[in-house]
Amino acid sequence: MEIHKRKTLEDFPKFVVTGVHRGTTSEAGYTSFELQGSFDHRLEGPFEQIVGDAVPRWFWLLFDQRGYLSPMLESFDKEAGTAILTCQEKEEPRVVGLELAYLSPYWQAFNVWMVLDPTWGWRREQFKGTDAVAEDYESKDVSIVGGREVKVWTKLEPTGVSGGQSRHYPATDQTLPVRSGTRLVPSGWGHEHCELCNEHIDAGMFGYCDPGERWMCEKCYERYVTRHDLAFVDEL
Repeated sequence: MEIHKRKTLEDFPKFVVTGVHRGTTSEAGYTSFELQGSFDHRLEGPFEQIVGDAVPRWFWLLFDQRGYLSPMLESFDKEAGTAILTCQEKEEPRVVGLELAYLSPYWQAFNVWMVLDPTWGWRREQFKGTDAVAEDYESKDVSIVGGREVKVWTKLEPTGVSGGQSRHYPATDQTLPVRSGTRLVPSGWGHEHCELCNEHIDAGMFGYCDPGERWMCEKCYERYVTRHDLAFVDEL
């Protein structure tokens, strides 16, 4: 069996913060902060993701235990490695002098912490599926799905789950008027997706579920969580 080298936060590109400057505060209570600092040499790969025109100019910076920021890149001196970032926070980030780990916006910050934190609360369970509540709606724009025009969609939400999960599918018949109200679809929520590899965990299959009702397949759990291995971030 192939043995993989474990990837840790120490292997991530780092942003070293040299200064934090407070800006204005919005009516919603969020304050704009400017972060000054420099990236290390390991940014050479992620650099194209950050500054490319086709992708967002924001990303994650991780620190402490479950700490994170989601800054925007304002300026970057590639030769010197220095950068100015901005972020919106309720409280001033106490990060001056810290090395913050860079994470691509492809992932969520909690994807890292759910693998590293031994107290995350994973439990092995059989996914049993559940009923779903369906509601049709009409979008403003027409999309092409499977070679046909789609404007009417069906939104599905699982019953008995408070996590705000939903899925959206093209309505079966695009010629009918939008059906008003909601309806129950027995066993309509028949699978979950692994948080790391996105594979289906179908009804009857076993996986790992956390307190936030997020699921992970058994393969990813054994490969990453049991070893606290962050190598999944390289498998985009």
